Amino acid sequence: MEATLTATRREIVVRGFFWALLVAVSLMTAYFVTIGGPTKESDKQHGTADVQQQITQYKAALASNPNDLQSLIALGDLYLNTNNVRDAYQTFQRAVKVDPNNTHVLNDLGSIYQQIGNYDQALASYEKAYRLDPSHSSSLLSAAMIYSRHKEDKARALQLLEEFLGSNPEPQQAANAKQEIVRIKQELQNSGK
Repeated sequence: MEATLTATRREIVVRGFFWALLVAVSLMTAYFVTIGGPTKESDKQHGTADVQQQITQYKAALASNPNDLQSLIALGDLYLNTNNVRDAYQTFQRAVKVDPNNTHVLNDLGSIYQQIGNYDQALASYEKAYRLDPSHSSSLLSAAMIYSRHKEDKARALQLLEEFLGSNPEPQQAANAKQEIVRIKQELQNSGK
């Protein structure tokens, strides 16, 4: 009889342990799903520190070689990625003086001009980037969006969007272009044009 009671107690302890383990795992899962885990904020701070360290490194490289195009581009991209438009603009202005025909620089300048509402300069940058390198078709999409939404030149926007779709773009960009074409056509239809 005592052996049966011992087995039963063992079973109860084992079952209790597994239930406690199941509850603990469930609670930890819920915590990580809702909160994102304890390292989320520290990861952001670490990422910010990494970006600041990279910025410092590129600035140091540019101090010794102010015309290092790759460092200028990398620094400008870091500024853009951190929404530091003013420093990005100044950096890409330096880069365009080093290489006025660099499509990366022209496209990023176009993006900056677009962000600050200087649509004519943005279009000039995007169109020059595309003329220099027709494989750089994202410039077409950006220019089309300006024509569509800020210049009210729907015909030019449609022309650029169709040209963009003919360049075999990435699926997400193609979907964005198709969605914009539908929007423009609906807008034209609603206005009776």
